[in-house]
Amino acid sequence: MAPGSAAPPAGDRGTEARTVVLFTLAAAAVQLTLIGNNSFTGDEQVTLLFLRADWSELWGPLWGADTHRPYYYMLLKAWSGIFGESRVALRSLGALLHAASLPFIWILARRLGGRRAAVWALAFSVLSPLAIFYGRDIRNYPLVAFSIFGSLAALSALSALAAAERAGASDLPARRRVLLWAGVTLGAASAFYAHSISVLYPILVCLWALGSAVAGLVSWRFVGQLVLAGLALALISVPAVLPMLHHAETTLKNFWIPLTTPGRLVSQMRDAYPYPAPLLPVVLGLLGLGLWRLRGSGAAGLLIPAMVIGQPVALALLGLVEPVFITRAMVWPAMLASLLLGLGLAGLPGRKLRLGAAALVLLAQAIAARPDYLAHYQPSEPERLAAFFDRIDPAETELILGRQNVEHLLRWSYPALFEGPVFAFNKDDEKIVYDAANRSVRVLRAEAGKLPLTRPRFLIVQQIRPPAPPGAEVTPALDRIAARGRLIAEAKGAWWRAELYERTGPE
Repeated sequence: MAPGSAAPPAGDRGTEARTVVLFTLAAAAVQLTLIGNNSFTGDEQVTLLFLRADWSELWGPLWGADTHRPYYYMLLKAWSGIFGESRVALRSLGALLHAASLPFIWILARRLGGRRAAVWALAFSVLSPLAIFYGRDIRNYPLVAFSIFGSLAALSALSALAAAERAGASDLPARRRVLLWAGVTLGAASAFYAHSISVLYPILVCLWALGSAVAGLVSWRFVGQLVLAGLALALISVPAVLPMLHHAETTLKNFWIPLTTPGRLVSQMRDAYPYPAPLLPVVLGLLGLGLWRLRGSGAAGLLIPAMVIGQPVALALLGLVEPVFITRAMVWPAMLASLLLGLGLAGLPGRKLRLGAAALVLLAQAIAARPDYLAHYQPSEPERLAAFFDRIDPAETELILGRQNVEHLLRWSYPALFEGPVFAFNKDDEKIVYDAANRSVRVLRAEAGKLPLTRPRFLIVQQIRPPAPPGAEVTPALDRIAARGRLIAEAKGAWWRAELYERTGPE
């Protein structure tokens, strides 16, 4: 049975606070080390596209353009206004949000397993591989984890107090109860606005509360209070629900996602816990022991497996209806599993056995996280072609993109190129998901010959490696445009080719 959650003596609170601060700083250091050596990834390029938008656009026409509301983009835009737009500056927001999640892990682990379990839970949270992988990207996953962990910390306190009240203990002051419920609700709302898949979180909470009430672990009064909090959450989330439903019917169907077969589910879960095979039994063993030690810990203890196990189960069931990305939606449950690792480790007999098991888990985490730390910076595609793009005169040149998703990174590196006319093609002539955030005008392949070219020069930029579409789909249209000019300069990178033409055809 897990140790009790008695409040620490006053003299120990300072020591515990220093422990939490130390591990929080360690998590920040782990995240920020070599954080600028990764060039922007494909998903990060989408974020860059939204960062180039005006505030009025984010609140207005772009509110429903993405599959998630631009809540995270707004925070990052404000952050970049203070700290700049370098890779380190932009990525540091997610890195620090990941680190700021550790105090919530401490609260949960301390309440359920005592000080020793909480210390090990923090240690394993620092090197949680999935949290490192996604925490070092300018995407919304660290914000989701921070929001949900804050909500869980408040919810676990409420459930523990509800159990105490059921046993005859004194009632919680109304003001503190309201503040805790506000924390539960606002954390869930923050997660939902950051990432639409977080709609699963309140569903899992409701299932946990109903199961706990039926088992007699919490009162139905507690369930009634949760319902009121759920109604407040629904009211707060109204501006985000309709865009989510729209994208569920449109955008999600445009993504190519493999069907959720048993093999793919296992593969995605394996990616969520990417530990080396020889060390995986140690990790799984401690996870199982941690779950075992939660027996008898009441509703607050059941909250953890309801999330760590419930999230992948919910994703798998959702995948039977519509295929979804599973691994990236497992960032916060995989990090929360560090709590189970801490509980399991604290339950091992003998100091040497605990230290040996801890060393193996930390080694497994370090090996899994190693690929995220590049020793030397890898330049992005526009940087590889910088000598060419720097020679382009935007006032004299029209820009033509072989595919609209080239705009994301090119517009970030060379925004002046997009001040004039910009045209773009797409695979199968379809709109891309983030079309509203683009400056380029989408052109159908059949209408390439009618493209109005009015400036002395035009620049064609196209992808030459996957995920570029096959040449038979877009290249002929670009060839018809190229025939209206004379090639005067070109450059080829690893993924892109850029060709500058002097117009010879009619306007």
